[in-house]
Amino acid sequence: MAASLDLSRRGLVARRAARAWKIVFLAALCVIATATHWPNIHVGDPTRPPDKIIHFIAFGGLAALLWQTGWVKSRVGLVLAGLGIAVVDELTQAIGIQGRQTSVEDVVAGALGVVVVVAGVWAFAPVGGIAAFLRQERRRVAEQFVFARLGPWLSLLSSAVFGIAVMMPVSMLIDSRFPRPNPLQAGLVGAVLGAVLSSLIMLEALVRHTLRATVDKPRCTSCGGNALEGASCTHCGEAVDRALFIDWPEVGDMQFLRLVARPLLLGVGIVIAVAAVSMTIGALRLSYVWAARIDELVQGRAYGMTSVLDLTLVGVACTCAIRSFRNRCARRADSASEHCIACAHDLSRTPASTAQSLRLDAAGVSHSCAIGRCGECGGEFVREFSASASGA
Repeated sequence: MAASLDLSRRGLVARRAARAWKIVFLAALCVIATATHWPNIHVGDPTRPPDKIIHFIAFGGLAALLWQTGWVKSRVGLVLAGLGIAVVDELTQAIGIQGRQTSVEDVVAGALGVVVVVAGVWAFAPVGGIAAFLRQERRRVAEQFVFARLGPWLSLLSSAVFGIAVMMPVSMLIDSRFPRPNPLQAGLVGAVLGAVLSSLIMLEALVRHTLRATVDKPRCTSCGGNALEGASCTHCGEAVDRALFIDWPEVGDMQFLRLVARPLLLGVGIVIAVAAVSMTIGALRLSYVWAARIDELVQGRAYGMTSVLDLTLVGVACTCAIRSFRNRCARRADSASEHCIACAHDLSRTPASTAQSLRLDAAGVSHSCAIGRCGECGGEFVREFSASASGA
């Protein structure tokens, strides 16, 4: 009999992970609000302030944390919430006793940070069919197991500190080689890049460890317990189907290179195309009025906005490349029931075990599918039988 698993339910593990993200978001919000409203504060050289970069990073980071809390359910809601926080923060700086001024460009810089984060949310949204969905859901569950505990958070914090300690002096050293160095801005960007990259590397290691551990010992997605009996958790009684913990075969090195090549070219192509348009407008400014007006608008930006626009361009290009890569991986995963991912063996005639069939209820649609195993390499695959609207 097919097991029934409702992935829309939020169990104890998911609530613990969301609570941790809420604490981090509120702490970050308090720190940023205090820094932006501190009376008569001045950072760096007054003629070349890094405040635009700070707004871009700060409000983009707040938007990313807000999405992880689960308080916002849609990308449109995230845009509105992120812009609302940036606007309110800037307007409240006009209170006289603070000795600060409001700036439209500060709001724009913060809004661009939110845009990059929303693009990232779009890039990592679920894509593909049931097999790809199960792979993505498996990783999401593993991330919840990671974020629901204090230990991994301390590991991520340690990694972030290490990344800052390495990348901040390196970026300042590189910046010192340019004609007009700005060590504060370079150090800030380097610190953020170091913290993010090192944290992502540590997160990937933690998630992969969790994925390997749950292959042999599946854990309940509701309470986190590992005392499973059949398809139910002995702690909370919730249905836990083994399909979420399939040991998916990994693609080979050459297959991975083929999957990543086109998305990588797409991201680089976007950057080159925008740069070509910018240079073309600059070359035409003496011949066409519209080009001169655009160039005047660009050259009239406050200091730091050029760096913000560059970061926005790179961020959007990266998200487009990531989305393209995930689409290609999803198509490859969905075709795994016909050809094995690991050895390319023809699986069209390989039966899937009906004893392990299940029903997944996600996004209002029920999918009936079953698990099979490649006869050549032993890799597992999922084959969908039918899909219908829930309640039909």
